[in-house]
Amino acid sequence: MKKLLLILPLIFIGCSNKRVVTNYTLTSYKTKTQNIQKTLSLEVSSSAVLQTKKIYWRKNYEKNPYLYSQWIDDFENLVKKSVYNALFDSGKFKSVYLNKKADINLKLFITNATHVIEKNGSFIILDIKAYANGASKDFYYKIPCEKNAKSAVEAFNSAVVRFEKDLIEWL
Repeated sequence: MKKLLLILPLIFIGCSNKRVVTNYTLTSYKTKTQNIQKTLSLEVSSSAVLQTKKIYWRKNYEKNPYLYSQWIDDFENLVKKSVYNALFDSGKFKSVYLNKKADINLKLFITNATHVIEKNGSFIILDIKAYANGASKDFYYKIPCEKNAKSAVEAFNSAVVRFEKDLIEWL
């Protein structure tokens, strides 16, 4: 009887359907270009929805977060860190600051970062507005992916790397 009491909880634990949350992050674009001796200030902002760890999917007009997948930090911070690293590693700037005056004052506003699911497929949308010393540019990326969070995260990574490359070329 004692053996049965010891084994019974192990059976229930082994058969549990509890799902584990998977955390994701972004990788940054890496390149080396000519060394230009300018300083750059970076400021990133977004809507409140993107200041959370939630990965959102949208089907028709319904927008919801994934239940068992999330970012390792809020999306805005992940983009800020990734872009900072890409700008710093580019060799194009003497130094890169966060929220401080510099030769180039770059402000980024993330307007959309959503996984869109449709009947015939799915894709991610990443839309970022950039402002630098009086100039502005819209960066819009629509990348196809599968209908799951892991594939959406891979597409977001691809979009952010493309954005960083395009941003460095624009600057």
